[in-house]
Amino acid sequence: MNRNKSICITILCLSLAMVRSLPIDAQKVTFHDGFISLKQAFEKLESVSTYKIAYNDSQLDVSRKVLMDQKEMEVLLALSQLLKNTGYTYKTNGNYILIVPEKADDTTKDRKRVSGVIVDNQGIPVIGANVVEKGTANGTITDIDGKFTLEVSGNATLQVSYIGYNTQELSVLGKTDFSIKLGEDTQALDEVVVVGYGTQKKVNLTGAVQSISSQDLTKRNLSSSSQALQGLIPGMVVTQSSGAPGATASIQIRGTGSINSNSEPLVLIDGVEGDMNSVDMNAIESVSVLKDAASASIYGSRASNGVILVTTKRAKENKLSVSYNGYVGFRTPTSTPNPVDAVTYMEAINQACVNNNQAPQYSEEVINAYKTSGADNIHRYDTNWKDLVFDEITLTHNHSLSVSGGSDVLKTFVNASYNYEDGLIPNNSFKRTAIRSNTDVKLTEWLRAGLNLNIRRSIQKDPTSGTNNIINSTLRFTPLFGAVNNDGTWGNGQNGINPLAQAIDGGVKVVDNNDIDVKGTLALTPIKGMEILASYASRRYENKQDKFQNTYDTYEGGNFIMTYPTTKSRYEEWYQLIKNQFNAQVTYENTFNERHYFKGFLGFQTDEFKNKSFGGSRNNYYYDGYEEMNHGDASSSMVNGNSSKLTMMSYFARFNYTFADKYLIELTGRYDGSSRFTAKNRWGFFPSVSIGWRISEEHFFDPLKDAIDNLKIRASYGSLGNQDLKDYYPYASVLALDASYWFGDSKNYTTGIYSNALSNPEISWEKSQQFDFGLDITAFNTRLDVTFDYYIREISDMLQQFPVTYAVGLTSPWENAGNMRNNGWDLSMMWHDRIGKVKYNIRAMLSDVKNEVTDLYGNKYINDNNTTQEGFPISSWYGYVADGYFQSKEEINNYPVYGNNKDNVKPGYIKYKDISGPEGVPDGQITDADRTIIGDPQPRYSFSLNLGAEWNNFDFNVFLQGVGKRDIFFNGAGARPFWMGGTVYEHQLDSWSEENRNAEYPLLLIDGSGGGNMNNIPSSFWVKSGAYMRLKNVSVGYSLPKNILGKSGLSNVRFYLSGQNLLTIAKGYKGYDPEGDVSSYYPVTQVYTFGVDIKF
Repeated sequence: MNRNKSICITILCLSLAMVRSLPIDAQKVTFHDGFISLKQAFEKLESVSTYKIAYNDSQLDVSRKVLMDQKEMEVLLALSQLLKNTGYTYKTNGNYILIVPEKADDTTKDRKRVSGVIVDNQGIPVIGANVVEKGTANGTITDIDGKFTLEVSGNATLQVSYIGYNTQELSVLGKTDFSIKLGEDTQALDEVVVVGYGTQKKVNLTGAVQSISSQDLTKRNLSSSSQALQGLIPGMVVTQSSGAPGATASIQIRGTGSINSNSEPLVLIDGVEGDMNSVDMNAIESVSVLKDAASASIYGSRASNGVILVTTKRAKENKLSVSYNGYVGFRTPTSTPNPVDAVTYMEAINQACVNNNQAPQYSEEVINAYKTSGADNIHRYDTNWKDLVFDEITLTHNHSLSVSGGSDVLKTFVNASYNYEDGLIPNNSFKRTAIRSNTDVKLTEWLRAGLNLNIRRSIQKDPTSGTNNIINSTLRFTPLFGAVNNDGTWGNGQNGINPLAQAIDGGVKVVDNNDIDVKGTLALTPIKGMEILASYASRRYENKQDKFQNTYDTYEGGNFIMTYPTTKSRYEEWYQLIKNQFNAQVTYENTFNERHYFKGFLGFQTDEFKNKSFGGSRNNYYYDGYEEMNHGDASSSMVNGNSSKLTMMSYFARFNYTFADKYLIELTGRYDGSSRFTAKNRWGFFPSVSIGWRISEEHFFDPLKDAIDNLKIRASYGSLGNQDLKDYYPYASVLALDASYWFGDSKNYTTGIYSNALSNPEISWEKSQQFDFGLDITAFNTRLDVTFDYYIREISDMLQQFPVTYAVGLTSPWENAGNMRNNGWDLSMMWHDRIGKVKYNIRAMLSDVKNEVTDLYGNKYINDNNTTQEGFPISSWYGYVADGYFQSKEEINNYPVYGNNKDNVKPGYIKYKDISGPEGVPDGQITDADRTIIGDPQPRYSFSLNLGAEWNNFDFNVFLQGVGKRDIFFNGAGARPFWMGGTVYEHQLDSWSEENRNAEYPLLLIDGSGGGNMNNIPSSFWVKSGAYMRLKNVSVGYSLPKNILGKSGLSNVRFYLSGQNLLTIAKGYKGYDPEGDVSSYYPVTQVYTFGVDIKF
């Protein structure tokens, strides 16, 4: 920021706080710093005195070297020495020093008084605007009504400035009264965004690229960077389906990208592939998302699902700066089903038995004993498993410390962070420690070097029995199972499975992750406009799992029941991944005849991926405290291990041309080679082209320029590849060892080698082509920003495995077979303005994508409740079409039923429609021919709304997000009462009866009761709406006023409160979070935090 733009505001706010007993001009200083820049010299004078120095850096060369060598010299005398031969002198005003030209003439005889009022575009007075007589230190600021009065020379020029607005200059010749309207600074049109291997001006982008700043991420106060991206980029769906400690969000850009491989985007951190969650949000400078193939094609085969470019912070040439951001808070589940108590459970299961023509399981005598005497935790239990196992409030805290500073030669940014999250169950936690440093060295005027270092360690702790297994049992077990007996011994649970005992005494699994990234860079600038850059990056990741399965004894009725599990065991596994990357590139840009802008780029890159793993286990540990691997039974030893390697080589280029800032074109191509394919199919070429037209720069658009700052249409086409397979060698025959062969007359088994998988030497790249049409509008002095994109994404030659007959005896080969299409649109609208003292901003986003499998070579995949087949979305829900409930026996007799045995069907059962038969028409029976597509699991109409406001020192942010349409198949314990011998939930008691014919659930039956329960077969009855709207985040902050901070050395102190997942509106199904996955048992959590952000 230009310092003379805010000097008057600073004077107004701080002058009362700058009182010292020592006369200002008597302060003395001593320096022995040698030659430093004038800017650094000013900063040193400020740091040892009460003076504040203001200057116009657009006129004064503050990079000029001066000798800083003074001993016991008065401040003003030292300043005069520093300004010698610069053509500048100084003027003082209290403890403020203004640097002015020596030729400034303050002695003009003809002086006059001028006055006026300054308003913004809406006519609102601008408070604290700077009004300065150009070339002098003579100035003032506007009052609360936007008015000013100033005495100036007769031929003076007024400079009027205010942060966020364009500076104006006005002559006072012939005028004494001014009415000035400030226009907002349109610097947003000059915004530079990060793109693949470089940067571009935002207005010149021809692809679908959107970026967000670090402030957008950090104001939500989350520990996971991937979660913080939610709702900030249209077309990017971020889903947090689990609340487990350390759990990350899943990310999809413009829909599902492949039928079998990963659909997550490529994440590059400072140009190196990495994990979005490995970067502390306080270390992030910006995030750019490349959504279309044209902008992503520079990354070729790795970018088929889009690209997220994370740029971390780097030091700037200034004095040392330190910042700390930390919070402490707690987490609690958003939604879990509520199991019933013991009496309700027994009455419900008795009713289910009667409904199924079975005898009741519990007598009235037993039920009455519970009603009158309650549970004794010896013979009678009424266990609330959820209350016992779950800790409804758990701790979380996060701390981040950043240090930045340096000179024009050496600059370093260092960030250290620590995060801890406690889980909902015992022995469940996550902690992460990370250190990141970015160092830049200016070796010469034409050679620069950089070194990035990132070290991370995380430790995940879980019960050995498995966190999800324990949560599943906790929510499913009946209250009649014992958890803890009166004497403190463990209850028997369900056949020895006691989730509380498993969590506390069943052993612990510890996963220790260690990750080190290093990247070195050399940048050469041989001539103006050209840069040659070479970098080498290496990542070493190690994962160690250590799991000990302990046993515990269970009791019931005072008697020992069993030891569970039957034996103690230990398992250890070690995994290592090494990635090495070399990159070389040359860039040249220039402007010819002021109208022709050219930028060319060539690059070369090699990537090497190596991984190996080793694991071992032993059982039968007989003595407590002896838990090392060698303490187990040697005869039970099991070992395993493997290793693999993948290499890639790439050549790429990009060409940009802009004519008169109106017509834009970009050509990109990448030539990738992968060791996954044979020599003849190894290489793939992935080109793209994009064009843009800035209509707002045409002469015929001039009448609209006052309202519309920028109007651009763009179009692009690009091709991408995909080689993401679980198999590193799909073209090669796979051999395995097996100790199951007899040779000759020998009666002993002999180890032999056999082929266990079919190979395909013709396999090649999966391909993706994308067409994108976009519109960008910036209007009303950049207060309004609108972006719209429509796209068609065609995926062809999909990599998949078709089933082969069991008679082959080999695993299916990988093939290039099948096509898929995603077509959709993205819309974002942003508005920022202010009303009086209130600054506010609104960001709304809406996007949709429709998926369709267009060709599977006539094949189809059918599972229990989903299918992938031509003409429908991938993994569509599949089953029968429900048609309400049977209300009478007569209706049953006149309607086809599942299984054709009408004696098994009762009123209250689900009816299924007869929609087809062997001949393709209804046949009066409910058979497999009546199964059809019953729902689309892909999210549609994703939306978000961000609201922000600032008033005085308060800031307020609200974030809402949701999904307009999504089908979820509801199954498991949440849908089926008494599932797997379990309990019934409160919401499931709303079941069909003669008195409740329009119930939410069918006739109450025992799950798994064979032909007597036809309600649980996959049907549209169990497909529920997954649409929801959520108050995702609310944060309120307060920053201490500058006059309170005074000379403390603190530049900002902000306290804040934040809440995550606060309120959800959804009606599709009960007991589970709509953003979560009903098959993932760990509940999504609400998070409440209190924190502080301090900057020095």
